[in-house]
Formats: sequence, C-alpha cells, structure tokens
Amino acid sequence: MNVINFIANSFIEIYEEIFEQPTLLMKIWQTILFVWVTGLFLLFLVGWSTLVVGLITGQADFSNATFGVFDTLGY
Repeated sequence: MNVINFIANSFIEIYEEIFEQPTLLMKIWQTILFVWVTGLFLLFLVGWSTLVVGLITGQADFSNATFGVFDTLGY
C-alpha cells in the first residue's frame, strides 16, 4: 500500500463519517471540529519543523531562552 493511498483513505473515511451524520447541525459541527484539529496539527508540524531546522542549521540560539514555569520563578 503506498503512502498516498494511506493518506487518502483516512480523509475519505472522515468525509464519509461527516456526511453520514443525521442532521445538518451535526455535519457542520463535525466539519468545524475536523478543520480546527487539522489546523492545530499543521501548526504543530510547522513549529516543530522550524525548531528542528533551526537547531540543525545553527539559526536557533537557546542560550538566553526560558520556557514555561521557569519564566515565573524570577531567575
């Protein structure tokens, strides 16, 4: 099974599941939810890829970076 078939089959199944819903409201709700989750996943992929490429190429400098809870500790 090739990769394009694997990806296309998952989208076809989601499409069929959306349009099997009994009411228009459920179809709209499931479509909005699918688009939202897909958008969040794509944002994650772009951000993570940018971070990894920056680390590999040396463009990202973490010597002065703080993350999460460390920002609030006052250090």
